[in-house]
Amino acid sequence: MTSSFLKPVIIIAFGEEENLGVGYLLSVLAGKGIPGRMIDIRYEKEEILGAIRREDPVLVGFSVIFENCLDDFARLVRYLRSSGVGCHFTAGGFYASLYPEELFRFLPELDSVVRFEGEYTLPDLVQCLMTGSEWRNVQSLAYPGNGKTIRTPLRRLERDLDKFPLPVRGRPGEYVPGLPYASLITGRGCIHNCSFCNTREFYSQAGGPVKRIRRPGEVVREMHRLYAENGCRIFLFQDDDTPVKVEGSNGWMKLFCDEIERQGMLGKVIWKINCRPDEIEAETFSMMKSYGLFLVFVGLEDGTDEGLKALNKKMKVSASRRGIGILQQLGLSFDYGFILFQPESSFASLRENIRFLSGMCSDNLIPMAFLKLIPCFGTRVERELRESGRLRGRPGKLEYSFRSESLDACWTSVSHCFAEWQWGREGVVNLAKWLRNYIAVHDYFRKPDRDFDHYRTAYMETVTGSNRYLEETMSGLFDYYESGDYLSDSGRRMEEAVVESEQVNQLYSGRLKEMLTSLRDESWR
Repeated sequence: MTSSFLKPVIIIAFGEEENLGVGYLLSVLAGKGIPGRMIDIRYEKEEILGAIRREDPVLVGFSVIFENCLDDFARLVRYLRSSGVGCHFTAGGFYASLYPEELFRFLPELDSVVRFEGEYTLPDLVQCLMTGSEWRNVQSLAYPGNGKTIRTPLRRLERDLDKFPLPVRGRPGEYVPGLPYASLITGRGCIHNCSFCNTREFYSQAGGPVKRIRRPGEVVREMHRLYAENGCRIFLFQDDDTPVKVEGSNGWMKLFCDEIERQGMLGKVIWKINCRPDEIEAETFSMMKSYGLFLVFVGLEDGTDEGLKALNKKMKVSASRRGIGILQQLGLSFDYGFILFQPESSFASLRENIRFLSGMCSDNLIPMAFLKLIPCFGTRVERELRESGRLRGRPGKLEYSFRSESLDACWTSVSHCFAEWQWGREGVVNLAKWLRNYIAVHDYFRKPDRDFDHYRTAYMETVTGSNRYLEETMSGLFDYYESGDYLSDSGRRMEEAVVESEQVNQLYSGRLKEMLTSLRDESWR
């Protein structure tokens, strides 16, 4: 049966960034002659319904990666069913794979769940649906039956990721005007087992190695194809942990860098990675920089040895300081993850962490950024909070209380003051990071330019001022809530802090937006 006679597959997923997981599924389907495409769940539901009615798919898949998007998928699934869409509905992703029973309770409209990696399972399911075969015999499925969830035997994960065809991609976006970028992976999984992350749990249950790495030559060939066909010059590796070190050696990275030169891309492309601070070594990262490394995301998470131990990071703060120091000496830009508020936080730990964060950011002229730990499903943190009775809410809306009411009140105040500043698209942190990225790209691709220096100076002044305000305000809030003064002033201090922080955010974000607008008007080709 040729593809022209086959009904298509539609996968609904978040499409803000390149969705490589869906891209791989679509490429495997295409290789079997099965047409398919992705629809962004952020489209209007009427638009999605219209596309489904026009294309009459054999199956609609929902990529439920994270539980915090459950409500969005639930509203859409129920709308589609109530509007008469009767084809097979399946779901996949981390949450769907690990908790199919919960997902069926939450979304009874689903017919099945494709568990763990779907490159082999989804085509088998589609072919059964097209031919009228018994799809319930397909491996790695879960489906409701007789009041319970039935799971078929799991197939083992594909060990050789390079057997999969390259992912289907849309038109590349531009990292800066005139310079297209692409996301890609060097592997899947992670050998570490941090208490707040469920990556290892996902791959362990799937019955395969917890980390698989592609061949460096294949990764660079994918980069070369994207460079030659789409003009991509900036590559963002999305692995949880890029293979800077494999079994204690930097051999993979050396081969990768050699391939960049061998395939004629040295000096033509730049790339960003994710890694741990204790993997950063001067010799390796100096080499990587000379072959195009321009940005490093570092999982710091905590600035105390006690906090790192609680998160099961299996490293010390000294390793973080050493790794960041090496990046600083090499002149490499970096971003970082930092979980300031955690279930076991105290005012003492908050102060120590804010001092660590302030010192690191001041030394490196980067924005202070932090998060509250999210109790993701399947993690040690989630299990411990559930067992202790501190976890509340429902899937997609799970929350917890701190050890004291004053800390709960403090977090509420901090989030009211700095939500837009820290996590908003138009907030200081996001805009400062983008301006920093523009500067890093400029420094790599363009000759020194005195006219550009005023952007660099203005960026440094803005980040320095905003960081100083953030540290002083946060420290003041810690003192205020620990003292208990908040109990007697009817929330007046919090209201004043919210108003002031919003005004300061507008001031600094306004400056950053002006600089970004000016930079976007320049030619980067």
